[in-house]
Amino acid sequence: MSKPGNKEKANVSTVIRDWIGALILALVAALIFRTWFYTPYLVPTSSMIHTIQVGDHIFVNKHAYGYYSPFSDQRVFPRKVNRGDIVVFPYPVDPQVDYIKRVIGIGGDEIRIVGETVYVNGEPENTEYLYFDPELLKLPENIEVVVPEGKLWVMGDNRRNSKDSRYWGFVDETSIEGKAEVIFWSHDPPKNITEGYRFERIGTFFE
Repeated sequence: MSKPGNKEKANVSTVIRDWIGALILALVAALIFRTWFYTPYLVPTSSMIHTIQVGDHIFVNKHAYGYYSPFSDQRVFPRKVNRGDIVVFPYPVDPQVDYIKRVIGIGGDEIRIVGETVYVNGEPENTEYLYFDPELLKLPENIEVVVPEGKLWVMGDNRRNSKDSRYWGFVDETSIEGKAEVIFWSHDPPKNITEGYRFERIGTFFE
């Protein structure tokens, strides 16, 4: 006959073991979710205002343009990036840094920028999402390019405060890490821990 003390210790050990197992399983599931499905990103800059605010936490769909193989960075059944998509990619000047911008032109598109007006294949772009900071000077630009196949022309929605394809050229379509889809948390960085929470932004999906 076992002693009551030993039985109690065995029960405690079982509970601890089950908790550890559940924690490991949760961590593995989170790792799989983060690696192959959706990746969380914190946006620290203002280049996508007002669409994305500084301090927005977003989920990026890593399978929007094809499924990743579990054992490599190669996509299976790749899909094309569309104009208007908000995408995450390695900054061409420093690939260690991730950038987020909107796709304005895809392979074969003719991009023409006159002042602050962008024309895509002769048509002015949709301006509903654009922001022009009144405290910054207008940009007297004159750019005309044709986007090569397999490349993208990307720009920030905050047009007077965005380093984008106007400055460093095209982005490789194959380098796109995923498509920004939804804000899952938002906090104004200058605010302290007791204020600055932007609950109204949580659950906002990007068009």
